[in-house]
Amino acid sequence: MDESAAERFAADWLALREPVDARARSLEVLGAARRWAVGRPRIRVLDLGCGTGSNLRYLCPRLPTVQHWTCLDHDPALIAEFRRRGWDCQQVVGLDAQVASIRATTWLDGVDSDTLVTASALLDLVSASWLEEVVARCLDRGAALLFALTYDGRVEIEPAHPGDREVIAVVNTHQHRDKGLGRALGPGAADRLTAIGDKLGYRLAAGDGDWLLGRDESALAAALLDGWLAAAADQAPGRAAQLASWHSSRRAAAASGELRIRVGHRDLFLDHST
Repeated sequence: MDESAAERFAADWLALREPVDARARSLEVLGAARRWAVGRPRIRVLDLGCGTGSNLRYLCPRLPTVQHWTCLDHDPALIAEFRRRGWDCQQVVGLDAQVASIRATTWLDGVDSDTLVTASALLDLVSASWLEEVVARCLDRGAALLFALTYDGRVEIEPAHPGDREVIAVVNTHQHRDKGLGRALGPGAADRLTAIGDKLGYRLAAGDGDWLLGRDESALAAALLDGWLAAAADQAPGRAAQLASWHSSRRAAAASGELRIRVGHRDLFLDHST
């Protein structure tokens, strides 16, 4: 896949998942973030790995105060798409969407007790050391954290196929590969964040944000199956033939509207204010 095709795939994938993400997010965790924001005349929201802006579009109208957003992503094509799509939220009084790597954590320098550090579908891609640094530095400055849609390794597919369990196990192993921030936490990311937060004395609100994919989400299901095949084939190239057979069967079931997929995610909000 050339660079332009990869960029188009990333934008298309994010567009497919945005409405499903919005339905999946935990209302309990959102409620905790809303209670933190109440009474603050203005907050700064720092969105990491912002993609095309879905986190802003979801959170902005649901946070009950004036907001200034800084949105960071390393991919200039996604930032360009973010700017093209725009946003419609009266609470936003300023927005800076910029191309920047989150690897170097200099973006933490300006956070304070009126800052919400947030990300969607990011934590399973980062390393333990990166996450520990971010949480500790946010604690030092009194900032809150809201991480949504962190993949936790749970997958249920109906009707079942004999190859499902093995393929998902291989995919979950692949999730630990370095995504640019060190060995990725993968499906263990939410548990690691919970442990770090408990150790540092954060208050925690947690809830499931599972995808439920059926007939109406067949396009996203197909893209997900394609992604699983690519990851599994990369992790276990010697099983290419059986993986291709599994993929063909699952794709056919998705196309016919028979397939139902649950993908487990966790939402977490951490707050250290008293």
